[in-house]
Amino acid sequence: MPRVSTLLVLLAGLLLGAAGTLGAQTTPASLAGTYRYAAQESDNINQAIEAAVARMNFVTRPVARGRLKKTNSAYQTISIAHSPQEVRIVTDQRAPIVTPANGTPIDWTREDGEKFKVSTAWQNGALEQTFRADDGQRVNHYSLSPDGNTLSMRVTVTSPRLSRPLVYTLRYHRAQ
Repeated sequence: MPRVSTLLVLLAGLLLGAAGTLGAQTTPASLAGTYRYAAQESDNINQAIEAAVARMNFVTRPVARGRLKKTNSAYQTISIAHSPQEVRIVTDQRAPIVTPANGTPIDWTREDGEKFKVSTAWQNGALEQTFRADDGQRVNHYSLSPDGNTLSMRVTVTSPRLSRPLVYTLRYHRAQ
């Protein structure tokens, strides 16, 4: 009998531990809000760009560097709203990008006229926004700190033209 009691106590402990872990995961409701850029806690985008173009030949490197710098700057604010049907993300003073919450892509045109297929979906406790173009893609992977006050946006840009992906993380604090 003591053996069964010990087993039950261990099993209960495992279940409580798992419930605590699940409770700490980001949910759509907890991700909703407005966040302000925390430069001192973020990666240096220029260093990440240099690492991504380092292995390219000297002719294509400056072109790639210039294009990546033009399209990869830190947003000063990010606002996220999420319902079961849609995700709405606003960066700085730009128009909102509103996509279905189930990952179905929409057609979207950036301010400079470049066209993308944009999708947003909840993936393993994080929100992933994907921009696809003919020459590559960018994924913004949004996740929250356990206390819910710091938003991390991990950016991954891939293209057959890049010798390796551009990857960096920016951090944002929840606006009060």
